[in-house]
Amino acid sequence: MTTPVFCCGFECGTFVAHWLSTVSTSFSTTTVRSGSRSLRINPAAQGSETSLNYNVSSSTRLVWRLYIRFASLPTSDCMLSSESTASSCGIAFKSSDSSIYAGNNDATPAFGASGIPVTTGIWYRVDVKVDASANPRLTDVQVDGVACGQNSLAVASATLPTITIGTSSSRTFDAFFDDVVISATAADYPIGAGYVNHFVPTADGTHNVAGTNDFERTLTGIDITNATIDAYLLVDEIPLDTGTPTDFINLVAPPNATDYVQVIYGPAPGINAATIAPRGVEVITVSAAAAVQTNNLTLSLNDNGSFFILRAATVGSEGCIYNRAHLATAVLGGPWVIGGGGNGDFTDLRMECSSSDATPDPYFVGTMIEAEFPQGKSDAIWSRQRMVRRNVLLRR
Repeated sequence: MTTPVFCCGFECGTFVAHWLSTVSTSFSTTTVRSGSRSLRINPAAQGSETSLNYNVSSSTRLVWRLYIRFASLPTSDCMLSSESTASSCGIAFKSSDSSIYAGNNDATPAFGASGIPVTTGIWYRVDVKVDASANPRLTDVQVDGVACGQNSLAVASATLPTITIGTSSSRTFDAFFDDVVISATAADYPIGAGYVNHFVPTADGTHNVAGTNDFERTLTGIDITNATIDAYLLVDEIPLDTGTPTDFINLVAPPNATDYVQVIYGPAPGINAATIAPRGVEVITVSAAAAVQTNNLTLSLNDNGSFFILRAATVGSEGCIYNRAHLATAVLGGPWVIGGGGNGDFTDLRMECSSSDATPDPYFVGTMIEAEFPQGKSDAIWSRQRMVRRNVLLRR
């Protein structure tokens, strides 16, 4: 069973929540593989590299999978995605034969013995494993399930905290990236085919509000009560809010931490309901406050009465603050499941906001789940089967 530590389909639409913003990086809503967004990197004779803004691993081995689609191929050798140490081991592109290789060294890439040719206008699945547990460091890459030659680099062992996408060296290309998943377990390689979909609040759950002026709609003074059925509309923004929020659940004066407002996750607009269990669940929350002093906002993922706390606030902020966590298994352990309403039922996940001392007023601004799902067939096999069916139809 795959044990991811991170997944992202770039659905949150903000670099702050997951990735660091850099020159020539943006989100595309037109060229996507799944969901509603992809990451576009299109430098023109400059470096353009984004990395996760936190570490996801303390392992000496890192495995990841992403999809790449080129609008224009790199005009010179470059790295396309690598582990974040100075060795930059990962996915390399060689311009002389327009191929993807296992490689290292962002400034002057060194390549494994063989690569896989690529072209524009096609989504390619690329699986990567970097083993830095010993000297030499070994990098393996597959493109649509076909192995490239292994890359070997003489360098001391090291931990591999995270990955980067793009290149920090001056290069020119235009590429889209989607459906990223990372594991720190060597046996997970290759992770194989899959996709990331996003889920946002689509309904209210069961609120527990003791009185008046406890939870309110933004700064309107209008109460959220136990009978409210549309508070979720205050926290369902896509993309996620940035800067100073304009609508939110305002925790004005909940008398104790047992009071809460609850929202239920569902498929985002244009996304189908989940019919198979996810391999990993990435939960993001957005919060802010009336001022920067200490407050005690709590945001808790509710998995059938078992809780995972995303934020137990210390210092507030007038601008948006992001918290995230990855759950490869349900809150109490065990696999995610679909339906039934018990522990680990992905379709019944809820988010609760609470506070027993709302001074200054904390704001629950938004939340999103990005979940990674396996595909039943490899991309290459699936594409070949589509082509066979197309040819059969053309002959009729």
